[in-house]
Amino acid sequence: MLTFSRPFIRTSVVRLALIYISVFALTTAALFGSVYELTLEAVDSATEDLMDAQLQGLSEQYSTLGLRGLVAVIRERSQGLDRSRAVYLLADESFRPLVGNLDAWPQLSIQRDKWFEFEVNVTNEKGSELHPIRAALVTLPDNYRLLIGTDVIERARLAAVMRRVGALAVVLMVLIGSVIAIWMNRRVLKQVHAMADAGQEIAKGDFARRLPLSGYGDELDELAGSLNGLLERIEQLTLALRFVIDGTAHDLRGPLNRLRLRLEQALTGEQLQGRAIIEAAMQDADVLLHTLESLLRIAQAQSGAAHAESAVLDLSQLTGEIAELYAPLAEQRGIQFEVGPMQSGLIQGSRQLLAHALANLLDNAIKYTPKGGKVRLWVSLNEQQVELTVQDDGPGIPVADRERVLQRFVRLDSAQAEPGTGLGLSLVAAVCRFHHASLALEDASPGLRVRLGFVAAV
Repeated sequence: MLTFSRPFIRTSVVRLALIYISVFALTTAALFGSVYELTLEAVDSATEDLMDAQLQGLSEQYSTLGLRGLVAVIRERSQGLDRSRAVYLLADESFRPLVGNLDAWPQLSIQRDKWFEFEVNVTNEKGSELHPIRAALVTLPDNYRLLIGTDVIERARLAAVMRRVGALAVVLMVLIGSVIAIWMNRRVLKQVHAMADAGQEIAKGDFARRLPLSGYGDELDELAGSLNGLLERIEQLTLALRFVIDGTAHDLRGPLNRLRLRLEQALTGEQLQGRAIIEAAMQDADVLLHTLESLLRIAQAQSGAAHAESAVLDLSQLTGEIAELYAPLAEQRGIQFEVGPMQSGLIQGSRQLLAHALANLLDNAIKYTPKGGKVRLWVSLNEQQVELTVQDDGPGIPVADRERVLQRFVRLDSAQAEPGTGLGLSLVAAVCRFHHASLALEDASPGLRVRLGFVAAV
């Protein structure tokens, strides 16, 4: 089990979560701060507009009714401060109160513009407490001072509630964000640890091991999926390499031993006999080269190494070119070689691998067709599929053996009389798998019909 010495708080997930929590907390604080300021500003604006209107009205009352009329109006409006929440005070030029609900002229502190704030004691059922007052002062003719204000204790309480709510929201966001960060960190680290453990097992040689997926479909699953695809490719390359090594060692041991034996005979034999042995040795060398080339082509197809050279090509054109190479061989063996019809069909594939697969099919068809027989080759279009067909008049392949002959180094008893390595059809099968093509071996009555179906390129 892979262990980690890095402290929990120093993991990258925690650091990222702390950054996000800090950003969200600052954003929330800024948002609440803006709402706080705008709300209080709206309350202040409404209060000040109301006091402005009252000041203007009382000033007009003074101009119309005089001092006595203004005193009467103020006396009528003045009530206990605990009930009306409004402050009225008319004083002379020496600030001695004439009428109003304040006993003395207050100590005013300028807050902004013409607005003042001060505190007064208000008595209610809960006892006496200081209330903040916001007021405006206007000087009337004859130097009379008129003070109008309002109790803003509710504003102060609203501001205190908003500050508490804002602080609580920030704290809750930090707590919730921390819980989410811890949960995410646990979940992510659990998958990271599992991926690291799998990586350790793969490094020890367990190439069949794959990185686990959480099932959430997140970035870690995407990364694990990509790495698993890479591991699949590495496993394919490893298996292909092992296949080449095992196949080469298996199939070349016998020809190499025969080659060595014949060369030893050539050294000790007579000149004419030595020449025949050397010619036989050269034939063995050709078999070795052909076997090695077939093994390499199969490995190339199985590993997917030919994807780089894959391109859109016309299968009928390629088939015609290969057919031209094998037509003289068929004629030499007295076999009728019929090509066509050739319907043009574009596919995506490796020209080199397809050429080798088709060459193996034609080589087998000509090899096993008796003299006077016929080999047919054609390309047809079937809906979204391009189909290549090779048909011969040979002995065919029994239904029970058609799966087995696609394996490497498998040769049927009926084919032992002809030279071969048993790699031809296995190469064709590997090329079909590489191109995601279908491969069908059918009875041609007599002979064998091989059909290769490729997806047509758009």
